[in-house]
Amino acid sequence: ETSLPTTGLLAGGEAQLASMEQQPSLLMVGTLEPRKGHALVLDAMERLWMAGRPVQLVIVGKQGWMVDELVTRLRQHPEWERHLYWLEGASDEFLATLYCKAAALVAASEGEGFGLPLVEAARHGVAIIARDIPVFREVAGEHAAYFPAEVDPQGLSVYFEKWLDQHAAGCHVQSKG
Repeated sequence: ETSLPTTGLLAGGEAQLASMEQQPSLLMVGTLEPRKGHALVLDAMERLWMAGRPVQLVIVGKQGWMVDELVTRLRQHPEWERHLYWLEGASDEFLATLYCKAAALVAASEGEGFGLPLVEAARHGVAIIARDIPVFREVAGEHAAYFPAEVDPQGLSVYFEKWLDQHAAGCHVQSKG
């Protein structure tokens, strides 16, 4: 709040925000890197989409290293800009709005130094779905839903399915507090 945040929406930003109101959206925030778990989450989401589950995956972050195959996969995905979005240059203002529209933040990283997106999500009252690693437990405590650290795409897909059902019923873990 005391820094000078970037402002403005990306091209097509209004349409993106409107689509997030039509179905639950899972948000991932952070640079695309192998350890961040984007490929695992995408694998799990594909299972949900194949089953006809109406849910979006919105990824916000720059391209990192060793993710060329993932970038190609994202951009050529059949669900691209339908249920799958990757926003590389979101301003602080747009990111804050995305947090407010998302059903949950997904933090799938295999290792982190802190996990700032968890704090940002909680600040916006957004539910948190996180990999069960010590730093995420330290940051979010009982205010996040945790999936096993060692999970395969099928297991994560089942976890997301159960979480989405809890969210629809209004009985999911809240980040408030």
